[in-house]
Amino acid sequence: MPSAAEQIQLNLDFGREEPIAVLRQRLLAAYGRRRDFQRHSPPEQFVKALISSQTYDSKSEEAFQILCQHYRPLDRLAQSDPAEVLQRLANVTHPEKKARQLVASVGRIVEQRGRFDLSHLASLSVEGAMDLLQLYDGIGPKCAAAVLNFSTLRRRIFVVDSHIKRFGERFGFFPRHVSFTKAHQIMLRLMPAAWDADDLYELHWLVKRVGQEVCTSQRPLCPRCSLADICRHGSTLSRKDPARRT
Repeated sequence: MPSAAEQIQLNLDFGREEPIAVLRQRLLAAYGRRRDFQRHSPPEQFVKALISSQTYDSKSEEAFQILCQHYRPLDRLAQSDPAEVLQRLANVTHPEKKARQLVASVGRIVEQRGRFDLSHLASLSVEGAMDLLQLYDGIGPKCAAAVLNFSTLRRRIFVVDSHIKRFGERFGFFPRHVSFTKAHQIMLRLMPAAWDADDLYELHWLVKRVGQEVCTSQRPLCPRCSLADICRHGSTLSRKDPARRT
């Protein structure tokens, strides 16, 4: 029996192209290229990913910059008082928990490696690096994937955040209420072999933009969506009420 990923969009016509390729073409046409200009080091991305969960990007970026200015090098976090770190995380969600996790996880890496160093992840398989990162407090599959793909490591893995998970469930990539771990696995299987880490990075930000601006949590704006005709959710609404699609 086909897996959930293999059953994607069986009721929609993509011709000879894969759904993920059509999605990418549409998003590039709508928003243009999204390539990185500067990437953080793996330790920097580790810190940024940990504090960014359930937080607006602008707020987590502000907190990240404050941490980098105060704790230089970032190894200093390992010996810091979580209460002191908390003062720099006032604008992120769950700051008390993240302050404790940050100090504990950086401290554990320093204890294991002698310093806050994640360069060894480059020699591991993507699966091995994902598993290793998730042993640290505060690092789940989204954060682990962000460290690997968004940083200068440029590993070939797709980052699924809450916006992308919501979009993927509506579009038809994932079953409803899929776990983040399973969503990461499904997305990686869907990616053409020719797509490299930068292609996956770009697709993440393109899909995230749709999730933030159009495929919103409470009321998706299907009439404004350039993907409605190839989306499971959008096409279902169109069949129910062609004049509305909301």
